Amino acid sequence: MKQIFTLLLLLSSAFGFKTQAQGTTCNAEFTVQYLTSNTVKFNPVMTTGAPSVSHFWNFGDGTPMDNTVSPTHSYANPGTYSVVHTVVLYTPNGVPQCTQSFTRSVVIAPPCNLQANFNWVPTTTNPLRIEFNNTTGGALPTDSVRWTFGDGTVLNGLMSNPSTASPAHTYPQPGTYTVCLRVKRAVNSTPNGCVSEICKTVVITAPPCNLQAGFNWTVSTNNPLRVEFHSTSAVVTPTDSIRWTFGDGSSLQGTLADTSLLTPVHTYAQGGTYTVCLRIKRNNNTGTTPCVSEICKTLVLNTTPPCNMQAYFTAQPDSMHPLRIKFTNMTTPVLPTDSVRWTFGDGTSVSGLQGDPNVANPTHIYAQAGTYTVCIRVKRNINTSPTPCVAEFCKQVLVNPPPPCNLQAYFTAVPDSLNPLHVLFHNQSPGVLPTDSIRWTFGDGTSLSGLQSDPAVANPVHVYAQPGTYNVCIRIKRNVTASPAPCVAEYCRQIVVPNTNPCNILVNFSWQPDQVNPRKIYFTNQTVAPTSTATAVWTFGDGTSSNTWNAVHEYAQPGRYRVCLKITFGPNCVREKCDSILVPPPTPPCNNQSNFNFIRSTANSQTYSFIPVYQSTAAQYTWTFGDGTGSHDMVATHHYAQPGTYTACLTVWNGPNCASTTCKTIQVSPQINCDSVHVNYTYQPDPQVPNKLRFFANSNTPILDQTWTIKRLNGPAGTPTVILHQNNPTYLFQDTGYYSVCLRAVTLGGCVKEVCKTIHIAQVANSCILQAYPNPTSTVINVNVTLPQAEMIHAYIYNSQNILVREKHQQGVSGNNLVTMPVNDLPAGIYHIKLIYGNSVCYATFQRL
Repeated sequence: MKQIFTLLLLLSSAFGFKTQAQGTTCNAEFTVQYLTSNTVKFNPVMTTGAPSVSHFWNFGDGTPMDNTVSPTHSYANPGTYSVVHTVVLYTPNGVPQCTQSFTRSVVIAPPCNLQANFNWVPTTTNPLRIEFNNTTGGALPTDSVRWTFGDGTVLNGLMSNPSTASPAHTYPQPGTYTVCLRVKRAVNSTPNGCVSEICKTVVITAPPCNLQAGFNWTVSTNNPLRVEFHSTSAVVTPTDSIRWTFGDGSSLQGTLADTSLLTPVHTYAQGGTYTVCLRIKRNNNTGTTPCVSEICKTLVLNTTPPCNMQAYFTAQPDSMHPLRIKFTNMTTPVLPTDSVRWTFGDGTSVSGLQGDPNVANPTHIYAQAGTYTVCIRVKRNINTSPTPCVAEFCKQVLVNPPPPCNLQAYFTAVPDSLNPLHVLFHNQSPGVLPTDSIRWTFGDGTSLSGLQSDPAVANPVHVYAQPGTYNVCIRIKRNVTASPAPCVAEYCRQIVVPNTNPCNILVNFSWQPDQVNPRKIYFTNQTVAPTSTATAVWTFGDGTSSNTWNAVHEYAQPGRYRVCLKITFGPNCVREKCDSILVPPPTPPCNNQSNFNFIRSTANSQTYSFIPVYQSTAAQYTWTFGDGTGSHDMVATHHYAQPGTYTACLTVWNGPNCASTTCKTIQVSPQINCDSVHVNYTYQPDPQVPNKLRFFANSNTPILDQTWTIKRLNGPAGTPTVILHQNNPTYLFQDTGYYSVCLRAVTLGGCVKEVCKTIHIAQVANSCILQAYPNPTSTVINVNVTLPQAEMIHAYIYNSQNILVREKHQQGVSGNNLVTMPVNDLPAGIYHIKLIYGNSVCYATFQRL
């Protein structure tokens, strides 16, 4: 009966049931003791009462049940096991009084294969700093690490953290230390973790003292009591202490982090012998001996430096002007503060400082050829000595005579066949050079001056205001010397300008600012009036006017103004001339003369123009563009190779007492990608003239230039192609049919795009209307005329009173013909153009501004 009951009891325990009889005490609880990683000892709370108490242990790993009181069990495999302990209490008669079961989990960890190990190496620059290298075998990133460095410090962390897995530790002083590394793997939070520990002896040696103090010095050439010392110490660090003692009771100290202490400058009160010492100290850690290196040297200062100047110069004649000699001071050694005096052997001299280029390297012009004794005297004023240092050098300089004057002036004059008032002059003087000065006087009160190298001066075109006989002269001057007798040749002749139009009179004027007040302008009327009844009206561009023949006007503000002179010669004869004048602002103060503006090129976004606000030929301009390049042009243009941010600076030198610099930041954008530029155009017919179309170009980038090509499709053979070089033109198609209209556009950034469209002209108006351009205009007017065959074109311009004011006759060719007529001398107003060619009479209208 007891065995049957015990079996039922065990079955109930296996299914987790707990039973207890009324009034009895059973306690199946137990604790677990890990003897090894896989061997466990089970300790029940209830250990007495045998033989009345029976224990039954189920270890959860399928092994047979154990009935000892406190068993020890070894598990074959790692894992988590549910252990069930059942206690049964019997009466003396063998009848169960109570029973109880208790379950607890046992965790068996895998085998511990950790093998702690490490090595170390001292830092080269600091032997007290040890870098430890963790070489533990079988370690995982989640394993915990504990270092004890033997000097009372401990470091804890994980293998995944490099600063704790393989740390660097700085010891306070040399010595022998026991360093231990403990690596632990916590398995499922059980108390039986996997631990490996190793300890090693580390010997820390003191850092060597390898400082090597050293220095030298340089005595100033300007002041022999001023000495610049140079530290040449080796194996130093910024944290090292430095101390200079100069031998005169003064010293200087700090750390080498202050680089000025490496090259201190010291000025002694007087000459003499001084012991100068340099001491370098490296402060090691507390408790160790500091590393110190010191050196002392004897310095001897002379109050009066030796005078070792050697005066010398060279002389170079100007190849174009032999009487002009360029002298160059070659004295050694020479300082900018040295006094220099030249005597040129002709009774003249120049004195000043070497720092002045006009004194150091002067140019002298002799009055005549000959041999001259030239001397240079260089003097250095030394404050510590009453006797200056002087050197002098003299030598003879041969000045050759200028070449003989063999100029022969001559010119020809050819009038324009279409406009006889336009006369082309040709300088035919033999032996003329590009550097020769040319001056024309045209016999009408006007003149022209310049160099032979300028085509507009060598062969000018002069427009006479009216017909007549004029005495024209050409004067050629070769500046071979600055003497009072330069090489000059002159030639004069009379030319006859025929009368073609009684009202074809040229209006002209000149202007000159007052030398004291630049806002006061003197205007001179240079018009040659055929009668004394001519009247003049000046408009000065600031809202004021005058009716005097010559005018004087003072502007309230500087700036650019458009000045017009209108002259009435008779009831139907009015002429006008307009010009833009610049009223300069007053000279800015010295520190503002370098102000400037910059403009980005429309053709290339990486090209810029630099314009100084103050412009003077007497000043020197130096540009630096921020990319390592520069220029000496007054107005400079520069192309940046790469986009980016640059600092451009302008320095203006306006004499030895005036120099200033201004810098500005420029953001250079990359060049536009032409693939992203799109161009198109639209057109709109005239409501009254259906064959008259107005074209409109459009783009996602600003358009700088437009060229339109109009070609008839499937038209008669030989139909010419029309090319219009203007913006948004209006074109009158001469016949019905299909036309190819192509726009070639040049955009910002220099991109060229072309778009073509086919346009159908279904109807043509009866009247012949042509388009004049540019409209409005102030200089010239253009008209395109298409001819089926070559023939004469007759063009006439009428004013608003229908008075003929200009005409032109030109031979036309088959195809497009451009008829251009000047209108710059016409008064402002509305004008009509009448064109006659073949059997056609066409008209165009324009406005003169």
